[in-house]
Amino acid sequence: MSLLNRLFRKKSGNENFYPRGPWLIEVGDMFLCKGSFGKRINVDPKTIRFIKIITNDKGPFSDDLFWKFECENIDFYLASESPKAPEFMSMFQELNGFDNEQLALSASSAVNASFVVWDRKAL
Repeated sequence: MSLLNRLFRKKSGNENFYPRGPWLIEVGDMFLCKGSFGKRINVDPKTIRFIKIITNDKGPFSDDLFWKFECENIDFYLASESPKAPEFMSMFQELNGFDNEQLALSASSAVNASFVVWDRKAL
């Protein structure tokens, strides 16, 4: 097993490393996401099962790091280049059980990889 594979807590063969949405655009009591053709979707944050960082091999000329929120009925994303990403990131880092070590590893990744930074089951 390679060093990179051992570093990743969970790596999925069917992960989407080039997401196209829906995108997280607002955080409140409900999360507001924008889907295809501008369709707006409200997501209850209590349904989030995992928060992952997805990296791909397209950087630095293309967005290569995404936050992925896996919920009971939908997955949605936040691009690291989003103007609201720093604000959202600091909020998510305050969650019980947030894994800053995996976040740091994801920041140095230049390959297609998935890093679990929060798992509801781990609480």
